[in-house]
Amino acid sequence: MKIQTSSHIQQALRKELEQRILVIDGAMGTMIQKHKLSESDYRGKQFQNWHKEIKGNNDILVITQPQIIQSIHLQYLQAGADIIETNTFNAQRISLADYDMQDYAYEINYKAAQLAHNAITQFYLENNLTFEQTPKFVAGAIGPTNRTLSLSPDVARPEYRAITFQELSNAYAEQIRGLIDGGADILLIETIF
Repeated sequence: MKIQTSSHIQQALRKELEQRILVIDGAMGTMIQKHKLSESDYRGKQFQNWHKEIKGNNDILVITQPQIIQSIHLQYLQAGADIIETNTFNAQRISLADYDMQDYAYEINYKAAQLAHNAITQFYLENNLTFEQTPKFVAGAIGPTNRTLSLSPDVARPEYRAITFQELSNAYAEQIRGLIDGGADILLIETIF
């Protein structure tokens, strides 16, 4: 299969957008819920002895259950999606700190982008298609953190912030580096405030 360069993908994306409306995939979280994963499923082999519960950390599944995430991507591609989002909505170190997994932020984003590309490759192979025939793209999903910079979490101290601009900036930069290094074609910034 021919490897596409960044400029080639950008040109293809612009061309497709000029000609038609592109369809993006649906919710990842509800598709994951259908699998009824247990704590041990979330832990996988890699985090069997992790010191905290990690069930609910859907982003870590790109490491512990990659076959599930890739199959979800593939289902959306088979349903007609032109763009699939990485499983990285909360995969920045601020949100991952809830599980003490902030040091995995880059790796999660990197692997998530690779998994999405693997699903596209699988889709092409199973359907005897090429990128030129049916362009498909990976959008690196960037969601909000679980902290806000715009409001104080303490009504008695309106000036207080639970996070600094620099901390947010650094967390997003790390996430974006992982997504780009992993091969995301587009960055999809969602509901950040």
